[in-house]
Amino acid sequence: MKRTMKGGLLLSMLLIFGIIVPLVGADPIPQTHLFLSLDTTWEHASPGDVFVVRADVKNIGDNPAFLIQARLQDIPDDWIVQPQSFPWILVLEPGQTKPLFFIVERGQTDATIYAEAEAYNAPMVISDRIPIPVGTGIIVALSLIGGVLFYREATIRKKHTR
Repeated sequence: MKRTMKGGLLLSMLLIFGIIVPLVGADPIPQTHLFLSLDTTWEHASPGDVFVVRADVKNIGDNPAFLIQARLQDIPDDWIVQPQSFPWILVLEPGQTKPLFFIVERGQTDATIYAEAEAYNAPMVISDRIPIPVGTGIIVALSLIGGVLFYREATIRKKHTR
């Protein structure tokens, strides 16, 4: 337990030192730029499907990027996104790419999701958008149910008019 506390305290002190020193008057951390791409795997057409969303963060600038965080956006309320244990990338060297994975359980509604990433020394970037529509099987099933209900209603109305 004491080793864990010491390690956590040391990591906290290093992070604070890395943020405060540039603010106090040392040379400012040079700005850089990020690129973010998004991809999904597995089936995600039906409600209840669980799939993985991969966000690849790449440093396309000339300087290292620090304290990068990526998050998914436009997630409907009925979807469940399992948070990562540590959704940060501490340092990303120029030209280096690191992936972040999000496990998503799809709900009833359609969505077009995207990701945002920002760093301490890089402006926010937005990924491409991935549409996740309702599957064709669901549309066919709803059409059949609607057709049966329409036919039933039409026959009931015909009987009542006679």
